[in-house]
Amino acid sequence: MARRLKPRTPFAERLIAARAGMTRAELATHLNCPLTTVAGWERGVSFPSSDNLVRLSDLLQVSLDWLIAGRGSAGDRVLAVQADPDEELLETIFENLQMLAAEEDVCLEDGRCIRLMARLYGDLMRAFTGKAERRIGLRALSAQVRRELTDGKNLL
Repeated sequence: MARRLKPRTPFAERLIAARAGMTRAELATHLNCPLTTVAGWERGVSFPSSDNLVRLSDLLQVSLDWLIAGRGSAGDRVLAVQADPDEELLETIFENLQMLAAEEDVCLEDGRCIRLMARLYGDLMRAFTGKAERRIGLRALSAQVRRELTDGKNLL
């Protein structure tokens, strides 16, 4: 029987809670990383890369916000796995990001752009109920993203 790990950080506690029903070995296999790496995350002695955080969020179906910072609750399990995503909204978000990046002369590499799209889509889906409200919300979020781009902040 595997030794029970004692998490040293809130992140480690949330990770253990999020993988409920999945073993460490299964999680490591899904992420294609060593079991010792996952154990380190769960003990709180190391922290996943941004790519692995996104993969954890997707795999465990929890929001990045909850997984990383504990904002919200585990009950806020991701809207990310949505049966019928709003393709038109995703396309609009993508176009807005490309336009903002061009206007601010900033290169948004694919991974960063995808994570930012997911963040904006999730925020819009949680905060607004209808298409018209989401379009208005996107304008406000686009202004925030523009500020983050010009300030050189990490967008995730």
